[in-house]
Amino acid sequence: MSSSINHESICLPITFVNELSKSKDLPETLDLISHWLPQIIDADRASVCLHNGQEDTLEVYALYGNKAIEANTILQINNTMVGRVFQSKTLEINNNLKESQDFDCKILHGGGLNSCMDVPLQKSGACFGTLNLGSLRENAYQTQHAVLLECIANWLANYLHAQMEITEQKKRAETDPLTKASNRRCLTIVGNELLSKWQSDKQPFAMIMMDIDNFKQFNDRYGHNVGDLVLVTFSKVINQVIRTYDHFFRVGGDEFVILVSGNVDVAGKLAERIRLEVAGMTVQYDIHSLHITISCGVTTAQLKDDNLESIYNRADQALYLSKKNGRDRTTIN
Repeated sequence: MSSSINHESICLPITFVNELSKSKDLPETLDLISHWLPQIIDADRASVCLHNGQEDTLEVYALYGNKAIEANTILQINNTMVGRVFQSKTLEINNNLKESQDFDCKILHGGGLNSCMDVPLQKSGACFGTLNLGSLRENAYQTQHAVLLECIANWLANYLHAQMEITEQKKRAETDPLTKASNRRCLTIVGNELLSKWQSDKQPFAMIMMDIDNFKQFNDRYGHNVGDLVLVTFSKVINQVIRTYDHFFRVGGDEFVILVSGNVDVAGKLAERIRLEVAGMTVQYDIHSLHITISCGVTTAQLKDDNLESIYNRADQALYLSKKNGRDRTTIN
């Protein structure tokens, strides 16, 4: 389906507008946009790029059709057509990708595309991303297509920006500001989701509870700034060790939790790997080289568990035994 256009109005598919109004979050909205754009303006590829917080890069957040540049690809702003559109806040058409010197255009042409069109997404004069179309045909995009895509981008920009703000607020509400780990509120949400999957489909998951041995001594001897440095350094090590589908939380003070996809053996091995990595790390402060150890308690979801608290309490008991038996060890309960 294509949209009709004249100088005073455009016509969009009703289904697109209705689906957009019902989208639950930013990823779903971006996927909807990339899915519908080729049906509104003839294209073999559609994507949405957003500024990802890095000063000189954009990220492909949603993609439909030709995969010459995959979703989640990071694109440099310099030496790319999409980056130039982002910086200049001006729509561009390239109807002969074969001759282009732009890095992204070269990749698109290598993937079989011959034309592309990029338009900025702007809110209050600031560009936060782009809409991107590509075609297998040469000379695919003309002035009328540019007018239509620009109108769609201007219409979508307010909606997208609002959803990005909501996403960012939600992230802040669920993130510990010091360590950037997820917080206890997020633990409850994610933990209950995993428990529900365990109860319905028996998808196994485990919990690792950790705290830093004798952490109070760092605060008492060196001050709270050093204590904070220890927490931040420790958290960075955890994020380097855990898998992308595990979940890391700070639940308070020096107490942390990891929710692990897998059984207790997987979680126990992960806990030991973390413990050894932490024991080998050094926290530099002034002329001091500080070494820390951690104690871990591990448990897994069991048939008798009807709430997350029972799993949490069992992990806490295992952690208590690790500390009671000399610290710097892992106990499985």
